[in-house]
Amino acid sequence: MNHLQISTDPTLLGADLLPESLTTSPSVSTFLPEEDASTCLLLPETPSPPLDFSHPLTPSMGNATDNHVRDSVTGDDDQAAETSSSSGSSGIGMVAPVGAGAGNLFSHNSYQHLRKKSDVVKAGQDGSMHHAASLGIAVTKDMPGFVHWNWPLIRKCTFFVFLALIVAMVGIVVAMIATLPKSCNPPATWYKGSVFYEVFPASFQDTNDDGLGDIRGLIGRAEYFKTLGIGAVRLNSIFPSKHYPDHFQEVTSLLDVDEVLGKVEDVQKLAATLHERNISLVLDLPIHPFLEHLSPPTIDLDRLPNRTDGDMITSEFLRLSRSITTKPESGTVVSDVLRFWLTRTGVDGFYVKGLEHFADDPLLVENVKEWKYLLGPDRILMVGQKFVEQLPERTVRDVLSQVDLVDVYLDVSNGTDGIASRVQDAIQGRLLRGVDHPWIHWSLGSVSERRLTSGLSPNATLAATLMELTIPGTPSIFYGDEISLEEANDPKGEHVDTQHLHHLAAMVWDSAQNQFTSRGSLPWLPRSASASLHHLDYVIEAIALRKRSPSIYQNAVVKEGQMLPNTDIKSNQNEILVIQRWYPRRNSFATVANLGSKRVSLDLTAMFYSGEIVAGSSLKHERVYFDRFEINPLETIVVKLHK
Repeated sequence: MNHLQISTDPTLLGADLLPESLTTSPSVSTFLPEEDASTCLLLPETPSPPLDFSHPLTPSMGNATDNHVRDSVTGDDDQAAETSSSSGSSGIGMVAPVGAGAGNLFSHNSYQHLRKKSDVVKAGQDGSMHHAASLGIAVTKDMPGFVHWNWPLIRKCTFFVFLALIVAMVGIVVAMIATLPKSCNPPATWYKGSVFYEVFPASFQDTNDDGLGDIRGLIGRAEYFKTLGIGAVRLNSIFPSKHYPDHFQEVTSLLDVDEVLGKVEDVQKLAATLHERNISLVLDLPIHPFLEHLSPPTIDLDRLPNRTDGDMITSEFLRLSRSITTKPESGTVVSDVLRFWLTRTGVDGFYVKGLEHFADDPLLVENVKEWKYLLGPDRILMVGQKFVEQLPERTVRDVLSQVDLVDVYLDVSNGTDGIASRVQDAIQGRLLRGVDHPWIHWSLGSVSERRLTSGLSPNATLAATLMELTIPGTPSIFYGDEISLEEANDPKGEHVDTQHLHHLAAMVWDSAQNQFTSRGSLPWLPRSASASLHHLDYVIEAIALRKRSPSIYQNAVVKEGQMLPNTDIKSNQNEILVIQRWYPRRNSFATVANLGSKRVSLDLTAMFYSGEIVAGSSLKHERVYFDRFEINPLETIVVKLHK
């Protein structure tokens, strides 16, 4: 028994397994007085811990024969004092002169302390125990490899990769937002609602200084077409004739280009140049009086599948077109003419003129079906209003189902009442009654009509053009009307023999160095009269507004297979025309045109309250109220209505 009344019998302490020195308790002097109460040895009935148990803060319990003395314990006063001052209040690990039993305890065992970084070494090849540099824990050769990884570098790389991913995702989101369409307008076929531009090629641009325009001149003015904002260029006369252009109506062939204008290859290049600018090319095809009757169809339409793929080049079309390597014989059927120009030039449609003379032809319906089949759904077939009006009732539906556009001449010299009546009859009549029926192609001037400025003033031409650009259908601008070009002036009567062509005056350009021609005089016309070049900006502005506004370029609201009107047009005795356009969930517009000679003040509060001027006036973006709406003579103003 010791002083704690605990037996020291070796049999109780397992003396047969433990070193002799462990049977003797260390001297009480090695513990501080305040810790005596907390020191409690194991009771006899308490199971002993494993012999190989090792704790960093307790003596090693290894075998005496296997352990080596790692720290020499001496009795130097200096070393004892140092150990006493740094051991802490527990007294464990304290070195001091003790008895023999205590000396044996510390001589065969050692304490495992957390080491400083400078004391750490790597594991040896003999498998002996060493210590990790950064963590101060024991490491053996069986430790996982990731313990030795460069974790600070890994953390930095991970952080920068994560940051780069965040920046990339933000960039992708910003790019997606930037590339989103600015508007979500309902789609429309390219010819529905877009603006056509009709050109008489001999009067547009001369490139070889012979005083006559040519196809290459049109190619050189492609950027002008793009700036204007049109959707298609329509050439109304390119075929050979006797004494072109004096008698351009007397066509001698439908399979060639008059030598004054150029060659077929020039038309092909023109089509390609316009296509690069998203502009289509349409040809006028005058079949009367060149043809006296229609020929039987060359395709058995009953055996052909419906063309629903939207591709002009089908296997059947290729089969029929392989033989067209040279020009067919003059006077052949219209289908051969269509194949020739489609395969040789890639034009986007035809205006077949003179069909009114074949309205009663028994082969009319079959021919029209064949023409449309050859053209396909993406190319247009256009006819005149006179032809539709003369069709027998039994064939109207069959013919209109194959036609894309119907050309309607709008005579603005009849006053606003006549304009309103004409527009109402067209949009409410049988032309636009069905979803599959053709659209109206509006013409204020053409190769067969006098210029607007011949009966009106230049300002009236601008007012009529702006008004036309806001009505439903596909408006057409005759070349020069965008600048209010006047007819050729012949005060001395030097060109009386070509008086029927004076409305086809040479185009006027804003650059003095690049006019229509460099010749001093024209061989077939007198010099052009004046033009109002500043009107061009108003027309460009109105075309751009039309292109982005479904309320204007759509001709109706299609709902559940029905076409509901989206136009209201009114006129009064003061030569005032009011056109209202709307579309669901889109801006509504009101066009007020004064074709009279006096400035008027209108009270239109029964129809509108207020709005913002968007086209037709120098007071653009100004807010206006309709209780006292003032408009100048020969002026058209387009107002975006407030809700």
